[in-house]
Amino acid sequence: MMKDLGPSGANYGHPMPVLMVGTYDKNGTVDVMNLHWCTMSEGGHLTLCLGESKKTHENIKKMGAFTVALVNPSLMKEADYFGIMSGYRVPDKFARTGLNAVKSAHINAPIIEGSPLVYECELSEIVKTGHFHAVIGKIINVVADESVLDKNGRLDAKKTEMVLFDSFSNNYVTLGEKAGEAWKEGRKYV
Repeated sequence: MMKDLGPSGANYGHPMPVLMVGTYDKNGTVDVMNLHWCTMSEGGHLTLCLGESKKTHENIKKMGAFTVALVNPSLMKEADYFGIMSGYRVPDKFARTGLNAVKSAHINAPIIEGSPLVYECELSEIVKTGHFHAVIGKIINVVADESVLDKNGRLDAKKTEMVLFDSFSNNYVTLGEKAGEAWKEGRKYV
């Protein structure tokens, strides 16, 4: 039997990967925010759902570039801190964590060391809605630690140890076991 939970019954939505969005400010200082509202679209773009009041939003508008880094358990505390603390209130919040970043060879944005997978994006457009801005970036390059690649050189989701934000319980979780094989489970209906 289904039960009505109301419009906010799922809290912040369904579980999604925890990401760190990296930018430089006008002085070249690294700024990073925690984000889980992000989706990939056809055509090689990532869309971030950001509030206009975020420092990351301002940096992306000014610099025209950003990185999106996957979080694994070794980066969970830092990523959580980036979600707690505003870059406006604590301009050196990235430095406080002791993490390191290197400048991307492809765009004007930082790559956070230790992340298993990083998307390097150039700003394509910002679409304003009534509740947030959809910041759309063209993926220029993807870098991955070799440890998360399979024997054929493809990304292996389990090896990334990606952390997800479980908004139902306000916890961080990791991926579970394989549940099925994409594009084959529904073949019985063909």
